[in-house]
Amino acid sequence: MARRGWEEEVGRLRQEVDGAIAVGLGVEDILPLLARITRIAEPGSEPWVAAHRQLAELGVEHDPWRAALFARKVLAHDGRDDGAWAVMGLAQSLLRNFRYAARAYERALALSPDNPWYAHNLGHLYDVALGRPHDALPLLAKASEAQPEEADIAASYAHALARSGKLVLAKRVLKRAIRRGATADQMALWRWLDAGAPETVEASGRERRGKPKKQRARQRPSARD
Repeated sequence: MARRGWEEEVGRLRQEVDGAIAVGLGVEDILPLLARITRIAEPGSEPWVAAHRQLAELGVEHDPWRAALFARKVLAHDGRDDGAWAVMGLAQSLLRNFRYAARAYERALALSPDNPWYAHNLGHLYDVALGRPHDALPLLAKASEAQPEEADIAASYAHALARSGKLVLAKRVLKRAIRRGATADQMALWRWLDAGAPETVEASGRERRGKPKKQRARQRPSARD
């Protein structure tokens, strides 16, 4: 149960969280502050929900199982929170529960259909984890069109194109994306494409999440403004 006058203490903690993020402190310094907010704030209040969401987002790569629990608390309060569904998708993907992850991203995308990162992550899962490259193509094409400068998205799109038998287009998409330089993963993908995309070689890909903002545009993992 929240203490009387909890709003003032939570407000102070929120300022500490925002300040820690602004100066670039590590997640290990921010998570304890958020945990204190969840203990002090009224359950179901906006600060309580926001703190659980941010705990999930910031901690997902370190402890995806725990992040999924935090996301579930948010969703129990508001099943239409697309950011919580997205972080649930990433957590389940990291836990290798790929079908569950895809369902979570499907929910996130249904709630925020113009979000290119949700489309990318779901398409990447369809292609690489679930063996459904044809289903991945419209999602990755949409994400690539929305974020044409994002080489990671282009690489995922090229991978799905190649697995769908569209090798020439796949090479064109990737070549355009890496014209200013490529990561080691992207060069490995290029060599795979150049070899004819043999089924025995799995090109690597990287999942991307959204950055929840008030206008529902997302770019990188972080907390809502």
